[in-house]
Amino acid sequence: MIYDVIIIGGGAAGMRTAIQAKKNNKSVLVIEHGDRVGRKILSTGNGRCNLTNMNCRVDLFDRNPEGIYPYFTIGDRSFVEEVIGISDCRDTLVFFGGLGLLFEIKNDFVYPRSGQASSVLDALRFACEDAGVEFILNYQPISIIKNENGFNIDNSYYSRKLVIAAGGNSACKSGSDGSGYELARLFGHQIIKPRPALCGINCSDKFFKALAGVRNDSTVKLFADGKEVIRATGNLQFNDYGLSGIPVFQISSDFGRLNESGCRLSLSVDLLPEFAEDELILAVKANPHLLGILNKKLTAVILKMSDGLAESKVKLIKHFIATPNSLRSFDESQVTAGGVSTDEINPKTMMSRLIDGLYFAGEIIDVNGICGGYNLQWAWSTGQIAGNSI
Repeated sequence: MIYDVIIIGGGAAGMRTAIQAKKNNKSVLVIEHGDRVGRKILSTGNGRCNLTNMNCRVDLFDRNPEGIYPYFTIGDRSFVEEVIGISDCRDTLVFFGGLGLLFEIKNDFVYPRSGQASSVLDALRFACEDAGVEFILNYQPISIIKNENGFNIDNSYYSRKLVIAAGGNSACKSGSDGSGYELARLFGHQIIKPRPALCGINCSDKFFKALAGVRNDSTVKLFADGKEVIRATGNLQFNDYGLSGIPVFQISSDFGRLNESGCRLSLSVDLLPEFAEDELILAVKANPHLLGILNKKLTAVILKMSDGLAESKVKLIKHFIATPNSLRSFDESQVTAGGVSTDEINPKTMMSRLIDGLYFAGEIIDVNGICGGYNLQWAWSTGQIAGNSI
């Protein structure tokens, strides 16, 4: 049988593409190398599935915390804006609402009302099933040949159109192994070097072993060659290897990019961002042992590092310096930075600019977002556009 479209990858982007293509009366086959589809969806939003963000629309991008641009891409920023301009958070709510899903919106983060990521995955699976999408599991394509009739996969499966939606390298236990990059290379596509993102950062400072397990609401600033690049605020986690938690995840993509470029990098942590320095100096003069101000482990390190003066203690509290050296592994990252170059994809259709009939969707593209539903929205947006184009 020759399918209208074969989709490589049964994750969020692959299933969204499949459902959209079936709306256009296409025959669709999804090839997934794992033993089940959508496994990674189950771990998103700490198991609750933060399926989009109400700020994930071009006119509201700057409303996210501290104005961080929600996508970090080596390609042209206009690529992201054009894609989200076609399909944004409002389209996602309409789509999942049409599948019968109810939502809960907290601080612009959108979750299924059930609070279970499995609800989102089940909605997608049943929609695929009801539409007649076919699936092949536990299969990894080895060879794909493009000819005048379309695409030949291992002399076993044939299609007029092909979508590569195989994800990146992150969260390997969910099935992401980077195999989609090799398929893209078969067709001459440039792969921007993949690296972990939304992950912790290894630091070389000896005091981290004493701070392991401490959590503290903080502002983290990344400096490159002495200049501030980006900052983020949230619940910071100290580990024996260095730093983790939402604010570190938010800056990890920039850190990875700059670290590879050879910049001299440092992290400055404001442990009490809600207090001004002069206000803290008065408090510390009245409370030189810092009783009840910070976690005891943090207090012990600050007292040891200071010269005993209130000004010295406050400087450490407001500018706690860490020395970063590398990102945590792909296994510990939530998404992958890097991937198929955006220069080689048409944002209006998600079709390759090199190969007619070849499309890309989701994380395999060189676009990755900050925490808060932006990465799943990228999967829904690119999947909807690809499915429509097909």
